[in-house]
Amino acid sequence: MLSLVYKNISDLIFNVDNRKQLSLMRIFLCGTLFYMACSRQLNMDQYGELSMIARGEALAIYPEFYRPAIQFFFWPDAWASQVHLVLIALLFLAMIGLSNRILMLITWVIAQGFINRNYSMLFGADLIGTLFLFYLAWTKCHDHYSVKTFFKKNVIQPAADIISAVFYRLMQLQLMVIYAYTGFEKLKGTTWWDGTALWTVFANPQFIGYDFIFLRTFPLFFAIGTFITLIFEIYFPAAMFLNKGRYAWLIMGVFFHLGIGILLSLMPFSMVMLSVYFLFINGKYIISFENFVIKQFNRFRLRQA
Repeated sequence: MLSLVYKNISDLIFNVDNRKQLSLMRIFLCGTLFYMACSRQLNMDQYGELSMIARGEALAIYPEFYRPAIQFFFWPDAWASQVHLVLIALLFLAMIGLSNRILMLITWVIAQGFINRNYSMLFGADLIGTLFLFYLAWTKCHDHYSVKTFFKKNVIQPAADIISAVFYRLMQLQLMVIYAYTGFEKLKGTTWWDGTALWTVFANPQFIGYDFIFLRTFPLFFAIGTFITLIFEIYFPAAMFLNKGRYAWLIMGVFFHLGIGILLSLMPFSMVMLSVYFLFINGKYIISFENFVIKQFNRFRLRQA
C-alpha cells in the first residue's frame, strides 16, 4: 500500500512532460543573459589585469557567508575579453537551442567565474540568472523551440528523463523560496508596516528616473501598493499550489516585474524572474497558444499568396 502511494506521488511530481515550459524558459533566460553579456563586453577592463580589484583579492571582498570555496575564474586576467566572448557565443547557442547539458554547464562555470572575479559589478540579474542557468543546464530544455527542431520538424524527441524533472521541480521550489524569503525580509522594515515603503522608492531620484512627486497627494496609492507587494511575495508559494489562483498570481507578477523593470531600469532582472514563470504554466495552454499562432501564421501566408 505504501509503495503504491509512493509511486503515485512520485509520478505526480516527476512523471510530467515539461520540455515546452523548459524550452520557453531557456529562450528568455539565456536571451537575457546574452544581452547582459554583450553589454558587459565593453567593460572588460574591470575583469582584466588593470581591474580595480586585484586577482588575489577578488574573493576577499565577498561577505564571509557568501564567499565561494574555490575560484571559478580559472583563466588568466589577460584572457578575460576572449573568454567573455566565448561566454557570449555559448549563451547565444543556448538561446537558439544548439547547446546541450555539457555546454550549458561550461557556460555556467564561465558565467560564475566572471561573477567571482569582480563581485563589485554584481547585479541581482547576474546572481539569480546564473543560479537558474545552473538548474536549467541539467534539463532537456533544447527539445522544443530550437533551430534544430525548426529545420527537423519530424524528429521524434525522446521522453523527458527523471533528472530533467527533478531540476524542473527544484527551479519551481527555488522561485517560491526567493519570493517568500524576500517578503518576510521586508517585514523587518518599519516602512513596510506603515505603508510608506513604495513612497521611499518613488521619491528617491537615485532609484526612479521619472518625476512622480505629484503622487504625494495620493498616500493611499502607496499604502495599497506596499501591502499588495507584501501579500504577493509572501503568499506566492501557496498560490502556486492552487490551480485557479496560480494564474492570477502569475499575471500579478508579470505587471509587478514589468513595473519594476520600466520604473527602476531593472528590465534584465525582471526578465530573469519572469522566465521562470513558464514552469508554472500548464502545458495544454502552451500547446493551445502555439496552435493559435500557427493558425494565424498560415492565414497570413494564404493572404499573401
